[in-house]
Amino acid sequence: MKKFTRVLFLSIVGLLFFSGCAQKVHLKALKPAEISEMTSKRRVAVSDFKNDKVGLSGKIESALAHHKIDRKKYFTVLSRKDMAKVIAEQNLQSSELMDEKTSVKVGKLIGAQAIINGEIASADAESSYYFEDRERCLQYYKDGGCAQYKHYKVKCDTVQAGVSANINIVDVETGGIIYGDTISKEYSADSCKAGKLNLGLLMIEGSAKQILSKGQALNKLTDSIAKEFVYKVTPNYIYFTVTLLDTIDVDSATDAQKKKFENALKYIKASRYDKAKKILASLMDEFDAKSYAVAYNYGIVQEATGNYEEAKKLYSLADELTVEPVKEINLAINRINELIEQEKEVKKQMHAK
Repeated sequence: MKKFTRVLFLSIVGLLFFSGCAQKVHLKALKPAEISEMTSKRRVAVSDFKNDKVGLSGKIESALAHHKIDRKKYFTVLSRKDMAKVIAEQNLQSSELMDEKTSVKVGKLIGAQAIINGEIASADAESSYYFEDRERCLQYYKDGGCAQYKHYKVKCDTVQAGVSANINIVDVETGGIIYGDTISKEYSADSCKAGKLNLGLLMIEGSAKQILSKGQALNKLTDSIAKEFVYKVTPNYIYFTVTLLDTIDVDSATDAQKKKFENALKYIKASRYDKAKKILASLMDEFDAKSYAVAYNYGIVQEATGNYEEAKKLYSLADELTVEPVKEINLAINRINELIEQEKEVKKQMHAK
């Protein structure tokens, strides 16, 4: 999966550097869950996390309950009220669910296949301020230089926040740990500078003066931890951009055929793959499958509609028809091979019992 992400990243970078003003389209693909063991543990329960003053356990529970793939809920999340009732009946404390044996006992009583527990290792936020020297021109010379400056100070507010959580998933059937890791997020902002929100692989820059309060920062970081955790345990769609080949490489192409080709590209960009498919299939026949641009764009249509094996055949044909490497085709071949492997894993996960 990491290899697949890297391939897509390199594809996108390659497109940014080399495609210029070429026409692009946005595609999506279903990526398998990182924690594949959870694909057969669809009935889950989330316990109250230890030291959870930021509400992380509730956010994880809500995110799991609302996660859908193609409009279908992926998990059945058991009620925390039922879990609390069992805990009370067994004279236990929520913190005791950090023990695998206790989690197994409670999980079996409520009918869960997996119990998610954890603790907040740290959740801190601090605010401060300092003064920054500024200057402004009050009067200018005729030649444009500044004749008189005003010097003044500006108050700059700062906020730093961090949340770190230890999260475990216990297999109720075996008592083993399916997943155990620490997820940490940090936020740092300055009203006189650009704010930064560290979300793991993603660093978001905010404009100056747009900073969060301490409470808002902790809430944002907790949301991010919950989303990352759910992302790990469920298949997710990823989105990426590919470049179309917008020029027919057949010298004998008529004006009518060139127009058909242009229309096919317009339909692709409008996500009208049904129409694009008919036009490109017709051009494949008319050019006796000798146009790598037609074959490549037809492959994009097949890839966009999930027909990866057909897309691979068309990309391979396009590659055979070129006399020198074409960067878009090279990227497509690498990408489709990874997508095919990912699709196999996704099917296993989606149909796991």
